[in-house]
Amino acid sequence: MTIYEDQYYLVKKKYDENTLYLTPFEKTMQRRICLEKLPYGEEPLFFENAFKEKDKKNGISRPLRKAMMWSTFLIVNESIKKDLEQYDINDFQLYPAVVIDDNGNYHEDYWFFNIYQHLDALDTDLSIIDNYNPNSNGHDVEKFKLKTDVLDQIKEENRLIFIMPNTEILTIIAHQKIVDIFNKHDVDSVVFHKMSEWYSGRQFRK
Repeated sequence: MTIYEDQYYLVKKKYDENTLYLTPFEKTMQRRICLEKLPYGEEPLFFENAFKEKDKKNGISRPLRKAMMWSTFLIVNESIKKDLEQYDINDFQLYPAVVIDDNGNYHEDYWFFNIYQHLDALDTDLSIIDNYNPNSNGHDVEKFKLKTDVLDQIKEENRLIFIMPNTEILTIIAHQKIVDIFNKHDVDSVVFHKMSEWYSGRQFRK
């Protein structure tokens, strides 16, 4: 029996003095990103520092990174994108993105993780859920278990990246093969928590 929690990781932003908090332009939000597949050939998605004016006032300059996050979703550079596109992942596309730095320079070699459908793979019977309510669509999960019967039916390549719909905080779930790509590129702005080792709150303890 496959222990999927040993293969999958929760993708989280790493917080340090250089963390860049991105926000999308209004015209980008209007395009229903993360809700539907976007047609290629249209203009890219645009992001900028959410605290640009505050950082300028305080003399803070936050560098662009190989991988950055807006909310749950990743934005990666061209090199990472080239390694990711070898896989045919369900309900997922790498869409062109532009990140504008605090000096107004446009950086066009970025790609957005558009995950436009969710995979119901949370095993609510075996997961540890705070104040479990079977009628809730936003479970506060303290310890994850995945549905083996759901994942067994999907070819591994097609489920390397997904989001589950019924958790309180939406989180990208990434397979070890995806984590290996990020490690290959020495990404230091994203943290991967192995599901089998993760327990809510423990990641913040020293």
